[in-house]
Amino acid sequence: MSLEINKIEKLINDASNVIIMAHKNLDLDALGSSLGMYYLCKNNGKNTFLLIEEQKSEKGVARALNELKNRDIKINIKTLNELKFIINDKTLLIILDVHIPNIMQNTEILTLVNNIIVIDHHIHNKININNIQYSYIDETISSAAEIIVGLLKELDIYIPPYIATIMLAGIVIDTNHFSIKTSHLTYGAAAYLCIQKADLKELQYLLKENFNRYLQRQEIIRKVEIIKDKLAIGEGKAEVIYYPDDIAKVADTLLLFNNIEATFTIAKIDDHIIGISARSLGNVNVQKIMETMGGGGHYTEAATQLENTTIKEAKSELLKIIEKYI
Repeated sequence: MSLEINKIEKLINDASNVIIMAHKNLDLDALGSSLGMYYLCKNNGKNTFLLIEEQKSEKGVARALNELKNRDIKINIKTLNELKFIINDKTLLIILDVHIPNIMQNTEILTLVNNIIVIDHHIHNKININNIQYSYIDETISSAAEIIVGLLKELDIYIPPYIATIMLAGIVIDTNHFSIKTSHLTYGAAAYLCIQKADLKELQYLLKENFNRYLQRQEIIRKVEIIKDKLAIGEGKAEVIYYPDDIAKVADTLLLFNNIEATFTIAKIDDHIIGISARSLGNVNVQKIMETMGGGGHYTEAATQLENTTIKEAKSELLKIIEKYI
């Protein structure tokens, strides 16, 4: 399925105003794609807002938001309470880099708007959102930023160099420095952002990693369990809530080891949600395994989310399914 650029542009043009929202625990791909879409909407003459509820952000995002102010790049960022008075029947909500309501910046807004666009690159789960006018979810694409770059290129939208820098950082992080989910389109998107004068020195500052999150990932890898001599299963600590992208990175990393054909990372991603990220070189169909557990994806890249369970219970269920299929 290709991106319907004309339909997206028409929905924007028909809107009275536009609100853009991404997921909780904002990362640079979510922020970068949101900023790119912000400029697209503003270019079409729309009063546009970024909905961000969080008071604190991870260091790369915090630096990016601070630098936007320092460089006098004016972005209209509001909470839902501040936006409620401007929402009307023709308000358009654009949801980026997420399609699961309980991990969005705010779920209440879903009940307040009549027109919604969803654009995401994460593994496709069932969408439980009303009033969607258009959705585009493609888990084969590297990042939300890559998708939005396609829109910006096609519609010839100007973005400031620092916005290009943030978007490039999102692509670099989500591809693990172009080592996963990278196609010629990904390199093309990166090249386009460089043409838009992305600052490669500033990029290095944005890419600096949170030390504690790095250690958390290494702790999972250090205690990984190998079963059937070809499957690696990693478990997060029961008391720690992990970023979904971090458990995906662990699953990607585990595929690098000798003899490993498929990997599974199990960890808490919200107070009442256990996430499982699965990866395969192609000889093991992880999509089938994750679908059996209520998730989905691609045969080499899949995931699921389980509510009101524990890591141990999720692992026990996973092992039973592995015995059945492998």
